[in-house]
Amino acid sequence: MASFMQSLLLRSGVCLRQSVRPSVCLNNISRAVTKAPPIIKRRMHRIPSIPLISRSTLPFYGTSHSLRNYTTKKSMEAPPSIAIIGGGPSGLVLARLLEVNGITDYIVFERDQSSFPDPNQQGGTLDLHTESGQEALKRAGLFDKFSNELARWDAACLHVLNSDGETIANMSDVGNRPEIDRLQLRHLLLESIPQHKIRWGHCVKSIERKEGDEQPMKNNGCTIHFTNGSSATGFQLIVGADGVWSKVRPLLTPTRPVYSGKLYIEGKISHNNPSYSVAHELVGPGNMLVLGNHKMMAVQQLSDGHYRVYFGLAEPEDFYQRKISIDTDPTEATEAMRSRLLSNDFFAHWAPRVKGFIKNAEGPFRPWPLYFIDPETVGWDRCVAPGVTLLGDAAHASTPFVGEGVNCSMYDAVMLAESLVSHCGRNITLDNVDDIKLEAALAAYEKDMFTRGKDLIQRSTESGKMLFSSNASSHILGLLNDDAENEPAGLENHGKV
Repeated sequence: MASFMQSLLLRSGVCLRQSVRPSVCLNNISRAVTKAPPIIKRRMHRIPSIPLISRSTLPFYGTSHSLRNYTTKKSMEAPPSIAIIGGGPSGLVLARLLEVNGITDYIVFERDQSSFPDPNQQGGTLDLHTESGQEALKRAGLFDKFSNELARWDAACLHVLNSDGETIANMSDVGNRPEIDRLQLRHLLLESIPQHKIRWGHCVKSIERKEGDEQPMKNNGCTIHFTNGSSATGFQLIVGADGVWSKVRPLLTPTRPVYSGKLYIEGKISHNNPSYSVAHELVGPGNMLVLGNHKMMAVQQLSDGHYRVYFGLAEPEDFYQRKISIDTDPTEATEAMRSRLLSNDFFAHWAPRVKGFIKNAEGPFRPWPLYFIDPETVGWDRCVAPGVTLLGDAAHASTPFVGEGVNCSMYDAVMLAESLVSHCGRNITLDNVDDIKLEAALAAYEKDMFTRGKDLIQRSTESGKMLFSSNASSHILGLLNDDAENEPAGLENHGKV
């Protein structure tokens, strides 16, 4: 959702540029912007979004081949000249868009072993924005199925509470940013890609690049080494869609993600959980955000009705590891962390019905330290690594505090595919494309992507500062109180901090 969260910062003196075309945000708040009256738009552009988990480990279909010169299931099909590393939404969207434009000489290398990850690693729910995530699905020919079968149009609501359990504001069901589970989005995209184009169990260990005279003609000189012992080479283009800890990024830039000073502990509330009825009452089909004294809690409902809960802390990077030994049994680790969260140092003084989410959340708890790339280091010279580029978090990892990660990553894929088609053509193989045209396509894509990525990182960083401040709920209440005499339907201000 393009972001109720980011907009709060408008009134607090933070410059939030809207230079990015994707109005990308992760939660349900700012969906209201699309169809709401002007007064709602002004308010909703001041409130931050619920930060939710963003993963880039989506699995793929296909058998286990690794070398470029393998024989595909379609014997007449050329060996791949494009390697897409990583199976997040951006990698899958790019694969699908290449497919529909007749650029079929690609292969996706995915580290997961199957399309069904560990149930505790499936991620949360995403809202897809009109100009970015939804646009990607439209270009991929998948929007109708998404809209008619998978989109949860009724989940566009957010409830904001303070640590006393008092409601600050309710945002009702408005806007055009429906929710979809990350797992559902993955399968929607997977079903649109030929199964033999996916290489399961291919986790990248390293990428070696030959330099100078050793670099072969008509390929980028890179050999991809996988942890399963195999390798692949001979590609014209390698696209890193492999997330925050990208193994492709070092080919282009030495920059590395840095810890934001904030982390989340993730749990679950299932249908038979003692707190389920409270979640159903407070959260309903959408999202809830609870703010208080440098801490926060986010709750979201998924398509099967269960809830994901995230306990946000401003603590050192190794907070979880310092409290829980790596050898500790998962059940024991969850209980130890639960006790820690309920201590006086953290949530002990929060309202009982809110604190109940911590008492009853099901494990195993999962720590999620939040990282970002310094916006000043986003970017590289095109000549550094010809035939190599990045998408999404691999290029511009950010914290999730304006919720634009997935939408922005999908939009990156749209723009890269568009640039490749514009410069190289449709129904082609890159082996037959002049290197100058390929480099021009990558340069055109990266120019706008760098601007988009830097902007996202900066806005998310500022939003995170506000959300974890000592008076975050006061900030929200103050902004909602503006123009109170014109209070619109669909936005209830309860006047409590």
